[in-house]
Formats: sequence, structure tokens, C-alpha cells
Amino acid sequence: MFKGRERAWSPYIAGVIIGLLLVPAMVGVDTTLDPSTGIVTLAEAVLALAVPGRAQSGDGAISLENISLWWQVALLVGIVLGARLSATATGSRRRVPSPIWATALGTASPGIRALTGFVGGFLLLLGASLAGGGLTGHGLSGLAQLAVSSIIVLAAIIIGGLVAGRLLHRP
Repeated sequence: MFKGRERAWSPYIAGVIIGLLLVPAMVGVDTTLDPSTGIVTLAEAVLALAVPGRAQSGDGAISLENISLWWQVALLVGIVLGARLSATATGSRRRVPSPIWATALGTASPGIRALTGFVGGFLLLLGASLAGGGLTGHGLSGLAQLAVSSIIVLAAIIIGGLVAGRLLHRP
């Protein structure tokens, strides 16, 4: 995968590994790779603990007994642990946030950076919910199935990324 202390994985090998994850997901659990569903599942589990009887109320509650939902939670955990393992193995783990944030936000305040990250993450999850999945769900699973909706969502993600990049990297 990587030799010695290279700082990057081969995109071809990493792509094959991620693509192979689709096989057990679709065949074994009858689901796709969509970590945004894992976040919603965790939120629903917390709500079920906070509001007893919510799962039976039918007011938008999801069935926490559905194994495909917990597969997405396992996928989330795997993403976090895999990123940590990869960063450690390649020696590319950062100690401080990238300086681009201080430039883009006009301040180096960790509080502002955390707030911006939280709001951005919330907006991304909201968009993923409205689009029926996020970049991973549509980009990997949807394109593998040649879903037209995934092609449309990916086009919107690319355009949004280009606009956001122009705003963050303005002269």
C-alpha cells in the first residue's frame, strides 16, 4: 500500500479496497455505503433513550432493530479508526489545524474554528439527508449502481465544492 513512511496511499489500491466494501454491504446486509445514515442512526438512538416510546410513535422514528442501519454506524467507526491508523502508519498525523483556516476565517481562534466546523458539518448532514445520501452514498454506492439520482447529486456536490473553494481561496 505504501512504502516506508510515504505520506499517501495509492489511490488505486485504496479505491479497490473501498469498492470491495460494497460487496458485503450489498450482498450480506442489503445496504450501501452511506455514513450519513450512521449519524442519523446514532442521533435516533440518543433520542430513543431521551424520549421513551419514540420508536413506536411512528413520527419519523426509524427502526433501530434494522441491521443495515448499524452497518452504517460500524462504517463510521471504521472510517475514524482507519484514518487514525493510516495517519500513524504514514507519519502524516497533524498536530495543529491547517493554517488555511486562520486565513479563511480571519482568526486563529480554536473556538471559532470549532463552531465553523460544527455548523459546516450540520449543513453537510442536512444536505445529505435532503439528497437521500451524501458523497459516499451517492459517489460510491450510487454510481456503482448507475443511479441517475446519484449522478445529479454528485454534479451538485462538485459545483458546490467549486463555489466553496473559490470563496475560501479568494485573493
